[in-house]
Amino acid sequence: MFFFRRHYRRLLPALFFCCLTMLLPAGPAQGFSVSEEKELGERLLVLIRKEFKLLDEPDITGYVRKLGREILAVAGPQFFDYHFFVINHKEFNAFAAPSGLIFIHSGLIEATATEGELLGVLAHEVGHAASRHYADRLEKSKKVNIGTTALALAGMVLGGGSALGEAVMAGSMATGATLGLQFSRQDEEEADRLAYKWMREMGRDPAEMLGMLKKMRSISRFRRAQLPAYLLTHPEPEQRQFYIEDRLFMDRAPTRPAARDEAKEFEFQRVKYRILSLTRPTHELLPLLRNKLKDGDQALDSFMARYGLVQVHLANRDYEQALSELHLIMARFPNQPLLLADLGLIHLEAGRLEAARQFLADAAAQAPENPYILFNLARARQQAGQPAEAEIIYQQLLTLISDYSRLHYRLGQLRSDQGQKAAGHYHLGLYHWYEGDIKMARHHLNEALKGAPEEDPIHQQAKEQLATIDRLEKS
Repeated sequence: MFFFRRHYRRLLPALFFCCLTMLLPAGPAQGFSVSEEKELGERLLVLIRKEFKLLDEPDITGYVRKLGREILAVAGPQFFDYHFFVINHKEFNAFAAPSGLIFIHSGLIEATATEGELLGVLAHEVGHAASRHYADRLEKSKKVNIGTTALALAGMVLGGGSALGEAVMAGSMATGATLGLQFSRQDEEEADRLAYKWMREMGRDPAEMLGMLKKMRSISRFRRAQLPAYLLTHPEPEQRQFYIEDRLFMDRAPTRPAARDEAKEFEFQRVKYRILSLTRPTHELLPLLRNKLKDGDQALDSFMARYGLVQVHLANRDYEQALSELHLIMARFPNQPLLLADLGLIHLEAGRLEAARQFLADAAAQAPENPYILFNLARARQQAGQPAEAEIIYQQLLTLISDYSRLHYRLGQLRSDQGQKAAGHYHLGLYHWYEGDIKMARHHLNEALKGAPEEDPIHQQAKEQLATIDRLEKS
């Protein structure tokens, strides 16, 4: 009882899998349909938002989703619309959830050395989703013991980094339920085969896939007593490594990555250090970054530790030091609108609104559909007392990143300042919904209903969102 009281919020995903799986049609003949998989994925995303912190900053999600689109462009027609998310969690993990939801933990991104390694992981996960391996696993679980198997699956997703994950895995393994949940060697080979093929078609070097497989092999050797979730759901990294090496040999392809284009690797390194700055406390991160730079190494991964220093100085409100480090990066990469936006953001945080607006406007002129740049430009205009100009950009962003919580927070603030209380409550309701706080989401959406007449579009939108919440919470 003490364990349940202490970890009741962490138990929600396990209970969700257990209850939802029991609600699915029984019997092997009916199968696990695409519509059922979509419903499962939708409910899972709600729980992920509740139980984990998503790194949904526009530059991070924009980058990962861009890689995802690159894969999907060669993967052909799919059953689902794919969505890519980064979870703030140190565990070495990534998983393809039902209905094209691809989650990757920040800990795995930290472990990657190149964009190609990350792309290989994402392509592998898309391979599982496109082949509907997850649906096959759930269908097979219904033939054994639905409740126990679903709990074991939840334990795999949560991983060894949580008390619940460890407890669930220990109990489930005692019953042998996990035997049917791990991806089979055939599943892994199919996902690797697809990823290899797609890497080729994207003009990427499939040898990059070996980097992560070697890391996985090393982890499996030295952490056998407590394997990370990724190795529980993606077994036999050694066999997978041999398979890719054999394919490369048969294709007469090089087994070492070719020289990399720094400009192409720049955004990967920037995002990697940005994630580090958001997931590590500054007192922990600072020694790591300084150690990277102490030998004056000009290799890109070491040089870009300066970007981590920019973020640390910005968090500490040491704006001049942040600018000094950023200018060094800009000297090496002079034509990057993201860095111009970072320059504007430092000035914005320092209260220099005119300089901030100018740099951000220049960045937007170079990258007119980049959500990170546009959001910060709108912020600058809103803070400078230009709500009409800010609103135009926010409306544009609703078509680009409609699930970004802070966008709805800013719109809610702007609408309230304009006296549009119902619209303000509606966007604040969406802010809390995407942050995983359903109680506050309901409160603001109900206030929007009360404050908007029935013919007002806001009334109907709030009503539909409340209906969605009701539907997803029923089971």
